[in-house]
Amino acid sequence: MLSVDVAHGVDAGMFVRDYHASARKTPLVYLHGLAGHGLVFEAVALHPRLAAHRHVVPDLPGHGRSIPAPRPAPLTAFADHFARWLGGRFGERVALVGYGLGGTLAMLVAERHPSLVRAVVDVDGPKTVDDCASLRPAAELTLTELGGPGIGALRDAVRRASRATTAAEDPGRVPCDARLLHAWGRELVALADEGSLALRLARLSVPALFVTGSRGSISQRSLERLAEARVVVAEMPDAGPSPFLDRPHEFAAILGDFLRFNA
Repeated sequence: MLSVDVAHGVDAGMFVRDYHASARKTPLVYLHGLAGHGLVFEAVALHPRLAAHRHVVPDLPGHGRSIPAPRPAPLTAFADHFARWLGGRFGERVALVGYGLGGTLAMLVAERHPSLVRAVVDVDGPKTVDDCASLRPAAELTLTELGGPGIGALRDAVRRASRATTAAEDPGRVPCDARLLHAWGRELVALADEGSLALRLARLSVPALFVTGSRGSISQRSLERLAEARVVVAEMPDAGPSPFLDRPHEFAAILGDFLRFNA
């Protein structure tokens, strides 16, 4: 049976899980989706196919075990904060694996701080506003307009968009700060509405891969934008919008193959 070295702690305001800390291959750093938490990646972090890599899995500010949250910062400001954390924690470049909002954050970090990043894996990060159908109506309201019940509706909209199906994403057990959820949700919709995210992913100075399930949440228009931008896309058959949860073995194989040639 595989022996697993796992450490936990709080660093830079985030609860961080560190798997295989002594592994020698490129570290993988994971960024989960809006209203999610890092445990969704545990099956991948523990997969024997990737045991030669260190896996560092934070709960982003205001999510999971990283509550309470600071005052919400713009996504670009948080990307800069996250980059400073990467530079201080690791003595080498890392591969970023991001899901949904995390895919957009991974792109922003690589775009703004390429010297810290070796590769980016974007899992169903929105590329056009078509990917934000559930999130957009609630995100367009003000926090005051949403009120207490409205924030619950926004959380539900985010979770419906991800449609994760395992206990790791049980909505009753995933706390998320209301202010941050609203602020980052609005920003994510605005970025998707610009329509340039596929091209920005393609123009990164580091290798990038987009992963989606055949039954995923990415829209046809976004897939067309990715194709036009010549982004490498790995589509997983019979997987839903959380392919690393639905089919962790296949996801680990895709990730391992990508890293072998790019990290």
